[in-house]
Amino acid sequence: MLEEEAIMRELLVVFQEGFDEANITVTVNGKEVRRDLGISTNPLLGIASEVSVELPAKGAQVGVEVTNRGLKAITKVSGKPKSVLVSIEDGRLLMKEGTGREAVL
Repeated sequence: MLEEEAIMRELLVVFQEGFDEANITVTVNGKEVRRDLGISTNPLLGIASEVSVELPAKGAQVGVEVTNRGLKAITKVSGKPKSVLVSIEDGRLLMKEGTGREAVL
């Protein structure tokens, strides 16, 4: 078990624009790893929330679902990802890999 823990990586998931009392579920390789309720974007910062999740070292599929709006997106991350940026634009949930320097909270 310790060897498995040693190869895990931390990924920062930054929820940005478009969140309004959102109920968010984050998955890694299909397994729920985080659930947050009532997340809203701060209009001054352009950030709703940020959370850290653990990823296996060899890469993973990271999914985000806004359960109370019926939105879902999945992205594949590999290598040494620092962050994933998530926003809601035009009624769609968008995810893209970030640099890790987006954290403000």
